[in-house]
Amino acid sequence: MKKIILTFLLILFLISCKDNFSNSYSPKVFRVLKFCKGNASEIKKALDYFILKGDTEEIKAITFLVENMKDKYAIVPEISNDPYHNIIIHENVNESQAWDDKKSQVGFMFDSLRQKSGYIPQMKIIYDLDVVKSDFLIENVEIAFKMWKKMSKQNCKFEDFCEYILPYRIEHEPLSNWRKDALKQYSALLDSANNTTDLAKLIIKKSKIHYNAGMSKYPYVPTFKELYTFRWGSCVHLADYLTLSLRALGIACTTDKVLAWANRSSGHQWTVVMDREGKFFDVGFNSEGKNDITYKYSKIYRTTFSDNLENKEFDLTLKDVTANYKLPVSNIILTKKNKNHSSYFLCTFNNTDWEPIALGINSLDNGKVIFKNMGRGIPYDKKYFYHCNNEGKGIVYLPIEVNNGVQISGSYPFILKENGICVVLKPNLKKTVNIILHRKYPLYDRILDYSSNMIGGFFESSTYPDFSNTKVVYKIKKKSDKALSEIKLPHTIACNRIRYVAPLRGGINLSELHFYYQNKEVKGSPFSSDKNEEKRELNRLFDKNLDTYFSSEIEKAYIGVNFKKRVKIDKIVYAPRTDNNDILSGMEYELFYWNNGWISLGRKKTNKNFIEYMNVPTNALFLLHKISGGLEERIFTYNCNSQIWW
Repeated sequence: MKKIILTFLLILFLISCKDNFSNSYSPKVFRVLKFCKGNASEIKKALDYFILKGDTEEIKAITFLVENMKDKYAIVPEISNDPYHNIIIHENVNESQAWDDKKSQVGFMFDSLRQKSGYIPQMKIIYDLDVVKSDFLIENVEIAFKMWKKMSKQNCKFEDFCEYILPYRIEHEPLSNWRKDALKQYSALLDSANNTTDLAKLIIKKSKIHYNAGMSKYPYVPTFKELYTFRWGSCVHLADYLTLSLRALGIACTTDKVLAWANRSSGHQWTVVMDREGKFFDVGFNSEGKNDITYKYSKIYRTTFSDNLENKEFDLTLKDVTANYKLPVSNIILTKKNKNHSSYFLCTFNNTDWEPIALGINSLDNGKVIFKNMGRGIPYDKKYFYHCNNEGKGIVYLPIEVNNGVQISGSYPFILKENGICVVLKPNLKKTVNIILHRKYPLYDRILDYSSNMIGGFFESSTYPDFSNTKVVYKIKKKSDKALSEIKLPHTIACNRIRYVAPLRGGINLSELHFYYQNKEVKGSPFSSDKNEEKRELNRLFDKNLDTYFSSEIEKAYIGVNFKKRVKIDKIVYAPRTDNNDILSGMEYELFYWNNGWISLGRKKTNKNFIEYMNVPTNALFLLHKISGGLEERIFTYNCNSQIWW
């Protein structure tokens, strides 16, 4: 009660104070306040409140926040009744987790909204300087200090407190009272945890929040309370939630991120927590607290609240920590093509375009540019690393130059190999070869597993609903080497029902399943061993779209068709779950090579499960595009009659 009265008296005094202590502000605070739009008085109230209290560290803390507030903002829907926001708030989506966005209910709803209504998210930016209230800042600082002092055994220095506990936001989420919400939910856990790892695990367990790949399609940033309410999110959302929860409890932590994988699209983000020695360790949002980095990465950045001047033309809130991980790195030195160009970046390919991931530093002689700590492609924990057939050793980078905001292609792409050697990919137009291509995207082991896991499975027919009297018509003895497998039965069978029965531990992962008699498809109603499966899930097997699939991991799984009458069958066509990146007969493709831009080598339609191009340049970087669709495409070189993927 005394504290409330004191706070009230302080605020009254500040309102009446004419000079409001402005002579105590730092020069940077004055520069920041000039950007306020009618809200400077609120920020000054918070500053003056702590100046009057006289606590040196609290004054430094509020000053730190204001000095770094200029570029902090929230991204919110333009309209209050935004359809995307309504889905996560009002729709009753009942799912715990979804590792694949094609299986995510919320992802399906986002896709349907985009496809059916054509609605494009309308966003607006709200700068903190224009809306933040003094009460919000004061409360944020005081709670942060209270919990920091309580957790003093963590041995967190004041500078680290300012950077990794004090900040009132983590991303571009709307401002909210997340500290109070997190304390209400998790403060009791402090008595149960022996260390910060255990505390993180307890928060994850109690929150019951799960990963949902479909949330990567959500265009805005959820608040802490929203994430707790609907209990699923992307890796970015989960890392932010855990970080805010720990900060509320006085634990110094932040997020590390891969902006773009070096050998596929998208990126990754996770929480890092400071230990008692002041070092950070990574924590994943799962029951074991393990963080899986499963693809090649060129850079790892740490999120900060203060400005990082080394990244002033890239992202001020990112600090390069690649060298802190166990990945071998190299410094890359390139010669400038134009000394007047202001910025130089290295890019990696994200399946559709080159994405900048590192900013170069100009050397003193003004003739070179240096890129520090570039990853070579070796994962620090290989057992979690996804491998693919014919995987290139190293990472392909493309240098680009930017002058006055205009991107200008730099030199040729190059491979930074795992041994640190650079190989420039300058196409040799005079020396050409003929190439045969089988895929447009690398074939990962996890995709091959879907076919391998079908070995031992079988198809059986019956005339009885309970399959009490069955006949095995075909048994799978080897993995399929094609997207679609066609089984011509030695004898025509007659039945009312037919089903595929998975091996005992194989589960079901099928993209397509069709039955024929004399080349005419015989159709019926699908059924499966999982009685809870929705009809929409089952129908994916019969939509003749390799991008969709049916999955079931229950024991003794089966999937079949009830023809509702006696029919004849002489052929079965099935497709294990696939990424739909094989070359398919009847499809049209276009091959490109890089030479200061993608240069087409022409379109071709194939009647085989491969495509051949004649007289293509050697030492080139290629990209194969499927004209009629296909989401995934990946750069490759060609060597020893094989596609080498990067």
